[in-house]
Amino acid sequence: MEKRIVASGIAALLLGLYSPVMSAMYSIENPADKIYNPAGKMRNPASDIKNPADTIHNPAAHMDNPNPLSPVTPQVVHQPDIKEATTSDTAELIKAPLHPHLKIALPRKNYHFKTEKAYLAAAKNAFIRDNYREFVSITEDALRRIDAGTLRASSKTKRTLDKYRKYGYGMLEKGDD
Repeated sequence: MEKRIVASGIAALLLGLYSPVMSAMYSIENPADKIYNPAGKMRNPASDIKNPADTIHNPAAHMDNPNPLSPVTPQVVHQPDIKEATTSDTAELIKAPLHPHLKIALPRKNYHFKTEKAYLAAAKNAFIRDNYREFVSITEDALRRIDAGTLRASSKTKRTLDKYRKYGYGMLEKGDD
């Protein structure tokens, strides 16, 4: 029985010594190991996360719980530089035309059209009837609603309504002369 144990020990020893040789014979070479990747060594600026807003002191963040120990800082009011007006400056200011809608007072009217196309159609009908006061009131109401956000319109329609308003005021001035 001793011979079997010794024989099995010798066999295990020989197989144990032979296994690294077998693994070296059947090793798999990875061709990707030879690839040089320069991007792995490049600096990525996106990895540096520095938020400049973290360092800004925001006093509004402490509005609910103000610190009574902190000193009150007065707000500095910037005064614009006042230059002396010359006669040529005042002459230019006098010659500058005022906005035409400031010269003519029109009562404010509210129209209840649902779309900007309805406003444009109503303004065109008022223009065809030569009712320039209504023409201007419709365009001003449409522009007022667009600015308030209760009427959606494209920028092209807004420009068209603004042109209509300026043209209507011009027609009202011509009619008053």
